[in-house]
Amino acid sequence: MSIYFSIYLLPAAAFSVPFYWLVLKKDQHRLLFLLLASVGVLMTIHPVFAVVAPGVVAGSWALVNCMDKRHLTIDTALVIAISAAILILAIGKYGRDIAAAVWSPDDWVLSRLIMPLGLSYFAFRLLQYVFDHARGALKDRSLVRLGAFMFFLPIFPAGPLETYQGFYEKRSSHFDKQLLYGGLRRIVLGYFKKTVIVDFLIAILFSDLLRDVHAANLGEALVHPAWGPAFVVVAFLRAYADLSAYTDLAIGFSSLFGFRIMENFDRPLWRPNLAEFWRCWHISLSSWCRNNVYFPIFGLTRKPWLGLYATMLVMGLWHYVNLNWTAWGLYHGTGLVVVSWWMKQKRKRTRAWRAMGQPLWARLLRPSGYVVTFLFVALGYSFVATQRFPEALRVFVWAVVGPFIWLGQRVF
Repeated sequence: MSIYFSIYLLPAAAFSVPFYWLVLKKDQHRLLFLLLASVGVLMTIHPVFAVVAPGVVAGSWALVNCMDKRHLTIDTALVIAISAAILILAIGKYGRDIAAAVWSPDDWVLSRLIMPLGLSYFAFRLLQYVFDHARGALKDRSLVRLGAFMFFLPIFPAGPLETYQGFYEKRSSHFDKQLLYGGLRRIVLGYFKKTVIVDFLIAILFSDLLRDVHAANLGEALVHPAWGPAFVVVAFLRAYADLSAYTDLAIGFSSLFGFRIMENFDRPLWRPNLAEFWRCWHISLSSWCRNNVYFPIFGLTRKPWLGLYATMLVMGLWHYVNLNWTAWGLYHGTGLVVVSWWMKQKRKRTRAWRAMGQPLWARLLRPSGYVVTFLFVALGYSFVATQRFPEALRVFVWAVVGPFIWLGQRVF
C-alpha cells in the first residue's frame, strides 16, 4: 500500500503518462515500458521480490507452454501451479518470521525479506492464468503481455484481482480523454477516502473506542455495553472505506494508461442478504473463489454447503493462516449456508403466496434483511479486527450481549 503514498509516485506518473502516449507508438513498446517501470519501482521497495518474481512469472509461462504442447498433462501442470502458489504465499507471509529465528531483527538479510502486501494477488493472478489455459479459455502465450499484467503497478498492492482476459479486452489502445479525466477523479476520491475519512476522521473520532475495546475485558461490557457493537460496526465501515479507497486509486491510475479495471465494490453496505453482499463486496476476489473453488467442488460433490464452506475458508486463509481468519471463514460459510436454505424455503412460500397473497408479516419483515445482513457482516469483524483468538471471542460475545445489557439497564 505504501506505493500509493510514495513521494515518487505522482512525479513518476506525471512523466510516465505523456511518455507512454506521446513517445511510445507501438503497443509492444508500451507494454514493455509498463513492465520495466513496474519492476523498477518494486525493485526499490522490495528488492528480493523484484528479483525472484520475474523468474516465477517466466516459470509459469514455461509451464503453460509445456501444457499446451502436451509435454505435461493438465493435472500435473495444475498440481505444480497450485503447489508453487502455496509456496509463494507461505514464504511471503511467514518466511520473515522464520528467518527472524535465525537472524536478528535488524540484520541486513532480514530487512530485505519483507514481501509486498500484494503478494496474494500476485499468486492468485498467476493461478488464474494457468487455470484459464487449462480450460482452453486463454490462448495468448506472450511473455511480455503476461509480465505487464502480473506487475502492473496500479493493481499490484491491493487489486482488484483482474483476470488476464479482462485486463486486455477492456483496454483502450488509443488515448481516451474521458477515460483520463475519469481516472483523475477516482484518484482524488481515493486519496480523500484514505487520508480524510480513514486516517483522519475515523482515527480521531473512534481512536478511544478502537484502543479501549482491545484493552478491556468482558467486565467492561457492564459499564460500556454499547462499545462492543460499536467496535465491530466501526471496524466494518473502516475496512470498507479503506479497501474502496485503494480500489479507487487502482482504477484511477490504471485509467491513465488506458486500462479499464473492474470495480471491486457495488454498494455492499445495504444488501438484503449475505449472498447479495458477497456479490457486491470485494467482487474480484469473491468471483475468483466462486469460479475456482465453489463451482469445482460443487461439480465434484453436488453439495452446495461444502462448496460454500470451502470458498469462505479459502477466502479467509488467503488473508492469513491463523485461527482468527479460519473462524471468520467458518462464520461466513455458516451464514451463506443458512441463507441458501432460507432462500429455498422462501421460493416455496412465494409459490403459495402467489395463489393466496403475501401475508402482512412477510411484507413488514422484508426490510429487516438489510439490517440483519449489515450487522452479521459487522459482527464478523470481531474475528479479523483483533489480534488473538481469545480476544476475538471476547469482542464477539460483547458485541452480541451488549445491546441486551443496555436494554436491561434501561428497563430495570
